[in-house]
Amino acid sequence: MRPLLQEITFSLVAVMLLGAVPAVLQAEEMPDRGPVPFQFYDTDGDNLISEDEFYDLRAKRMQQRADDGFPMRNAGNAPEFSEFDSNGDGMLTSEELSTGQQAQMMNKRGGKGMGQGQGPATK
Repeated sequence: MRPLLQEITFSLVAVMLLGAVPAVLQAEEMPDRGPVPFQFYDTDGDNLISEDEFYDLRAKRMQQRADDGFPMRNAGNAPEFSEFDSNGDGMLTSEELSTGQQAQMMNKRGGKGMGQGQGPATK
């Protein structure tokens, strides 16, 4: 009787694990709005963003927005890769991407930052 119980337990565990595989393998959706996280740009997983990866993701996001009926306004004014590549090495680190995205948000808001209550405390 004991081997049968072990076999059943093993089978149940295997079924549960196999059922979880599609959820794990399912790709995360790119956000519709706001800055795109680093991992969406870094398609080859080398922890750097190449110029091709940068522009490929931009084109993908523009297409996604258009498909959803929300074409990107001012797409012609979108920042260039070189505006993010602060050290000029042809690759973006997560820090360079984040700094560039923050600068873009500041520019869009006329230098006002994240809004009231988001900056350093003042008295």
